[in-house]
Amino acid sequence: MRTARTTQDGARIYRALLLPFYDFLIMKVLSPYVWRCPSHHYVDLYRNFMSRNHADIGVGTGYVLDRCEFKPDEARIALFDLQQNCLDYTAKRLARFHPEVYQCDAMEAIRVTADRFDSIALGGILHCVPGNMEKKGAVFEAIKPLMRSGANLFGYTILNQGIKKTLVSRMIYFILQKLRVINGLDDSAYQLSLELKKRFKFINVKVIGCVALFAAHSPI
Repeated sequence: MRTARTTQDGARIYRALLLPFYDFLIMKVLSPYVWRCPSHHYVDLYRNFMSRNHADIGVGTGYVLDRCEFKPDEARIALFDLQQNCLDYTAKRLARFHPEVYQCDAMEAIRVTADRFDSIALGGILHCVPGNMEKKGAVFEAIKPLMRSGANLFGYTILNQGIKKTLVSRMIYFILQKLRVINGLDDSAYQLSLELKKRFKFINVKVIGCVALFAAHSPI
């Protein structure tokens, strides 16, 4: 009998030995050629919505955050992740910013004593956590205590419904789903929009290839 999926499933791929190869594999191969969403779209998302008082939830390797346009003395950056490996790797990469580091599970309420943030990014975390999009909405609830009243939320996630797929994208998605790296057979841009609308006054969801790029602000 198979055990229920947990947040640990999607996080296991981020092993210390894999992280040095992550940028090439994800940003240079899978994203542009399988998901058909070149990484410059993620960089543009950060350039448009990242503030000088920013938190990243699910940091990966910090690839996109490392390309932000702020100078070290211009921005406060905080890193939140379930995997200590990711926190250590990204904190070292962004050492010039002296980032705040917090280990946590984004499916549970995040309670820290730090000042709230003006922008929060969910870069690729939603397709890793278990459940349908309604259950994944717990992430939006969890980060509310971190957000100021007019804060921006933005990020991206791989979809499986309501998109045009290629044979390669179907095959890779099937493999990653079976390996529990990706959790999101029912994920669609429509369902993502519904969950965002429940919690934010203004939202925008754009689909490029198999990826939804989203932004929202002003938590309800």
